Amino acid sequence: MSDTHIIVVCEGETEETFVNNILAPDLGNKGVFAIPTLVDSQGGDLRAQRVLRYLRNTLRTPQNAYAYVTTFFDLYGLPLDFPGQYEATAHSDPLDRAETIETGFHTEVVEEAQCRPERFFPHIQPYEFEALLFSDTAQFPREDPAWQRHVDTLETARQSADSPEHINDGPTTHPSAQLKRILPRYSKVRHGTALSRKIGMERIRHECRHFDSWLTRMENLPPLQPEA
Repeated sequence: MSDTHIIVVCEGETEETFVNNILAPDLGNKGVFAIPTLVDSQGGDLRAQRVLRYLRNTLRTPQNAYAYVTTFFDLYGLPLDFPGQYEATAHSDPLDRAETIETGFHTEVVEEAQCRPERFFPHIQPYEFEALLFSDTAQFPREDPAWQRHVDTLETARQSADSPEHINDGPTTHPSAQLKRILPRYSKVRHGTALSRKIGMERIRHECRHFDSWLTRMENLPPLQPEA
């Protein structure tokens, strides 16, 4: 195969829509084809055994033999029984926590699926998808002019953290909770993708280095070859 194919297992509809409308077209221009999917149609149920079973089946499906598999899960709200969670408690920085979980997650999935290690590379987004939208809060009124009066509040939330990916993960202060509380008529699925487009991938990648490292990896994956 001359092209690179990646199955992106998403946490929910917001991430699935983002991959379909933002990531897939951008990666496609580079010869990398991203196909989003959900563990279940409702999204959000990331119990460890459920996720491991889904990924095992995805990696073992014959028609996926030459596809990489990655994930797009939020660090916020990730079940405590999730692979790598115990080890991650040793870290306070959300990027370190995400990387630790990714390491443990990778090990368990490869063992469960008995697949080539390079075929699976998990991504855990600190703290959640909506953090990406804090990369440029000045763009929010371009989506809804009524949000202009809330830009200062949004920017205060952004400046309170080292990066958008460090914004507080408290039950009322994690990124999506803040957006719902601050912005009238905010809808995760509809506005998440629209705001991402207005902010632009260049700015998001500049502000969110863990997310950027994931995209960089996808952009540079070679097509999978048959095993020797």
